[in-house]
Amino acid sequence: MTPQVHSCPALPSVDISVGSRFHAFDLARELHARRMLHGIYTGYPRFSAKRFSLPPECMDSVWTHEPLNRLLSGLYRRGVLPAAPNFTLSDRFDRIVARRLAPGANLFVGWSSQCLHSLFRARELGMVTIVERGSAHIEWQRDILREEAELTGMRVEVPDPRTIERELAEYQAADFIAVPTEFVARTFVERGIPRERLIVNPYGVDLRLFRPVEPAHLGGGLRVIHVGRVSVRKGVHYLIEAVGRLPQATLTIVGAPDPGMSKLLSAAHVNFIGPVPGRELPRHYAQADVFCLLSLEEGLALVLAQAMAMGLPIIATPNTGASDLITDGVEGFLVPVRDPDAALAKLALLATDPALRRKMGRRARVRVETGFSWTDYGDRTVVAYQGALQSRLTVFFPGKH
Repeated sequence: MTPQVHSCPALPSVDISVGSRFHAFDLARELHARRMLHGIYTGYPRFSAKRFSLPPECMDSVWTHEPLNRLLSGLYRRGVLPAAPNFTLSDRFDRIVARRLAPGANLFVGWSSQCLHSLFRARELGMVTIVERGSAHIEWQRDILREEAELTGMRVEVPDPRTIERELAEYQAADFIAVPTEFVARTFVERGIPRERLIVNPYGVDLRLFRPVEPAHLGGGLRVIHVGRVSVRKGVHYLIEAVGRLPQATLTIVGAPDPGMSKLLSAAHVNFIGPVPGRELPRHYAQADVFCLLSLEEGLALVLAQAMAMGLPIIATPNTGASDLITDGVEGFLVPVRDPDAALAKLALLATDPALRRKMGRRARVRVETGFSWTDYGDRTVVAYQGALQSRLTVFFPGKH
């Protein structure tokens, strides 16, 4: 669904349900600023409301969810648990929210894989329902990850079949599916979801936190940075290979590693930082010359806009959602998935042309300043939600506006 202004644009009252963080609190903050947020059901404790610039009374906390998620996910990454705990934790969170969901809002937004029961409850309450999906269609995601495991022989975390079944049911149950990029929208259309059921709304970036800093580069090779999970899905193995073939280049990796990635991180040209709080990310971006993300699949990596806001040129695959943010050759370069040679060629070009790096970095900052702040995201959300509400009214109550 392409957001359009309607003749009777009533402002919806919105309930959000999200077990973890994602961009949900940015959405909640923008809705609250526009007096549209009814409540947010969350796995974070209520006392964290101030951290997210929200009033505590807006938060309905399933406070045990996030501690359990962090504990069990950590045990899985260290090899203590044989399987990821995602499905069980998401189902538990969803059932709790479904029991708590009460009348008051007229639009419900639930995060994919953790809102099936809540969707049915919201429909019982007469609410318009939207599933937020931050990645490609889950079957498309499964297929490319399975393919990568077969190609490389590496350990690849593929969605649990129960999670796939659950998400497919959510796609069918919801009135609309919100996705961040045209890349993701295409994967849904390819799987039979009508285009008119999709809301495409790219995420934003905090332009005050992430802003250009003149790097103190005292010579040496190109400094490349990757921020995000250290996983096969993120294409980190291809990035490590590409940077390793560029003389004197170094790669800084900021993020939590998946099981089986430790050997790759021991390469001499890799500086592995590990996960850091979001407020510390600008310091790491500021020490880099170029940001590179070679993911096989995701929706729209928030780190892309962060790096652009910092004034870094981008090298990324279209499967990161980067095509909605950058024009190839302007703010950076788009390279095919699974192609370390292509990434190496662009890295080598930027390594030998500091003026081009600076020009692309300036253009990257301008690009996110003109349409990709969180305020811009919030403005697009208002129009999209108004359209969703009006479309539902038109379908179910013909002639009423």
